[in-house]
Amino acid sequence: MEPQKKNTPNIWIIILFSLIPLMVIIYFILVTFFPGIFSGMTTGDIQTVSPNK
Repeated sequence: MEPQKKNTPNIWIIILFSLIPLMVIIYFILVTFFPGIFSGMTTGDIQTVSPNK
């Protein structure tokens, strides 16, 4: 009996899924050391709703 080939995912799938935590880690490193980069980003602040004029 020969060993059967294991059912492994494509290498691109592994790379794509490993990029997600890597990007999160890089984001937190950038925010820690370079807070000015993200200071201009909108944060979804609550704004008052004005009536139609």
